Amino acid sequence: MNLLDLVFPKDIYCASCGRPLPPQDSGGFALCGRCADEIPWITGRRCEKCDRPLAVENRGPLCRDCLGGAEHVYRKAYACAVYAGRAAELVRDMKYRDKAWHADTISALMAARYLSAADPETGEVPCHDFILAVPMSNRKKAVRGYDQAALVAGGLSRRTGVRYLRNALTRVRETGVMSGLSAGERRQNLAGAFAVPCDMISILAGKSLLLADDVYTTGSSADACAEALLEAGAGSVDIIVFATGADVRRAEDRPAVVESPGQLRAKGPT
Repeated sequence: MNLLDLVFPKDIYCASCGRPLPPQDSGGFALCGRCADEIPWITGRRCEKCDRPLAVENRGPLCRDCLGGAEHVYRKAYACAVYAGRAAELVRDMKYRDKAWHADTISALMAARYLSAADPETGEVPCHDFILAVPMSNRKKAVRGYDQAALVAGGLSRRTGVRYLRNALTRVRETGVMSGLSAGERRQNLAGAFAVPCDMISILAGKSLLLADDVYTTGSSADACAEALLEAGAGSVDIIVFATGADVRRAEDRPAVVESPGQLRAKGPT
């Protein structure tokens, strides 16, 4: 236990609402039952590519976006929740309200999702050589004072045992505002925005990489990063996020099932 743990002990208060946590109430995620109930967890059937939830009426393996021609460069994505309700509040608090400590809770939930992907017969978890973070622009980092994706990647590394490789991917140019842009406009905006430093190319050669971020919207950032990594010689790139930006008003992108907090604490987000 370090000094910070003594001064600011973890898992006593809900990371989201600040309510005191009864013993064993958080399930290791520092969330009270009420807040856990307000997170739209993705359960049941998921898109085999981007991990968005599939509605009951969609009997295929892919969501509407992936089926409709979205040719993602990354191999596979993992997500915990839909970007709505308490999930969206957690992310917004972390990014825009100076609550960087939410990265610890978010990374714990992401680690549970990652470990839940273990092979049911062998128990083997997905195999990755390194965890990387989607690079933040220097301008945004200067304003915010921290890089939330890097904090999330570090927490994910501690919980999964997969090494976090810092500075293996850099943002080489600033991009315009992404909100309100279509998927095609986002891809154009991000073209050539990321690169692998020369001293990292030999380290990444042939390696299986897990790229961490907080939110997946259209997949444009994930694809731009994956493209840069693959062009530098990486063997494969998978994506892991806390929330997916699926439009829950669309039938094929709404959660099929939302489990109770008791079920969640019993097995973690799946």
